[in-house]
Amino acid sequence: MAIVKPIKVRVGNLAGLRGVLNYIKADFKTKNGTLVFGKDCIPEKAFEQMLITKKALHKDTGRQYAHFVQSFYRYDNLTPEQALEIGQKFMERYEHFKDFQICAAVHTNGPQLHIHYVVNTVSHVDGRKWQSSPEDLKQMRSISDDLCREYGLNVYEKPHKGHRSYGEYKANYSWKQQLAEDVARCVRASSNTADFKLLLSECGVDCDIGKKKSLLFTVQAGTYGLEEERKCSNWKLMSYGDFTSENIMQSIGFNDFVIDAAWHDFHLVSEVLAALGASDHPDEPQIYEKTFLANLCPEDFKGKTKLQIEQILAERKYQELIAAQTKAIQERIAAEQAQAAILHRSIAGLIEEFIHWQQQKQLDKQYEIQKNSGNTMEAKIYDEENEWELY
Repeated sequence: MAIVKPIKVRVGNLAGLRGVLNYIKADFKTKNGTLVFGKDCIPEKAFEQMLITKKALHKDTGRQYAHFVQSFYRYDNLTPEQALEIGQKFMERYEHFKDFQICAAVHTNGPQLHIHYVVNTVSHVDGRKWQSSPEDLKQMRSISDDLCREYGLNVYEKPHKGHRSYGEYKANYSWKQQLAEDVARCVRASSNTADFKLLLSECGVDCDIGKKKSLLFTVQAGTYGLEEERKCSNWKLMSYGDFTSENIMQSIGFNDFVIDAAWHDFHLVSEVLAALGASDHPDEPQIYEKTFLANLCPEDFKGKTKLQIEQILAERKYQELIAAQTKAIQERIAAEQAQAAILHRSIAGLIEEFIHWQQQKQLDKQYEIQKNSGNTMEAKIYDEENEWELY
C-alpha cells in the first residue's frame, strides 16, 4: 500500500529549491546516493539544470518547486530497489509530469520506505508553469495503486458497508496509538520544528503549531488504515504519553542542545546519555546514545558508530587546533613585521640625522679652514647663513 500526498511549499527563493534537493539526496537516507534518480535532468546537477531552465525562460520568481511524497506501508515486503523501480515507472506513467524536470529519491531512514519527488515549476520544453488540481492528485494516487498491485503490495480499498476498516481489523491498535508512536519518533529525530513537521509529513501526517504552541495533527486518508482524513490535537494523545506542547518543544530544543554540546564535549554527552539510558531502559541502556548521537548529529554523523563519531570529532579537534596555531603564528608574524617596520623607520631616521651631522661637521671644518686663511668675507656669509644655530 502506498500513500501519495503533496507537501506544502511556500512561495520562496532559489535557496529553498537548493535546500530541498540537498535534503532528498542526502547519502545516509539514500544508500550513499544509489537510490536517487531523475527525469529530464541529471540528479547530481538537478539544481543547476533547473536553475538554467528558469533563467533561460525568465521565470525564476514565485513558487520554485512542487514536492510530493509517496509512502509505502511499513509491513509490505518491499525492498528499496523495488521502490526505486516503482518510482521510475510512476514518473513515466503520470502524464502531468511530462516536460517537467524531476529529481526523486527513495528514503530508507524512516519507519517505512518513501519516495520524494521534487518537480521544477517551469517546463523546460515550453516554459509553462506547473499547475495541479485535486483531480490530478486523484490520478497520481490511482497510478500509485496500480503499481502497488503489479508488485503484489497491499492497496487501500474504501470499505463497503458492514466491512471492517483496516484500523478496526488490527485488534487493540488504534490509529491514535500509531499517531502517538510516530509523533514520539519524529520528536526524537528532530532538532527544530521544520524537521519535525517534515518527518511527520513523510508518515502521512500534517502538523500545525498554533500561536499558543498547541499542536493539531491532520492524518491523511489511507494513513493508519483510515477511510478519510482525521484531525487530532496533541491533548488527545495524552493517554499514550506526555504529549503536551511544552514537552514536545522542550524535547526538540534539547535535541538541538545535544547536537551543539556534542561538538564541544562528546565524551561528557555520551556518558550522560548512557547513564540516562541505563536508568530509564535497563534492557537497552544505549538507546539514548543511539537516538541522539546517531540520528541527531550533523550529516557526517548519520549512520556512524560511536567509535567513528569519536574519530571524526578527534580529527576535527586536531584540525581546529592546527588552524588555531596557524592563526596565532600568522598574528605573531604580522606583529613582528609591524615592529620591524617601526624599527626600520627609526633606523632610517637615525641614518638621516647621522648624514646631516656629518655634512654639518664638514661645513664647520671648511669654515675653520677659511677663517684661519683670512677669507673673512666667506666666513661672514657662513655665519649669517647659519645664524639659527646660535639660538
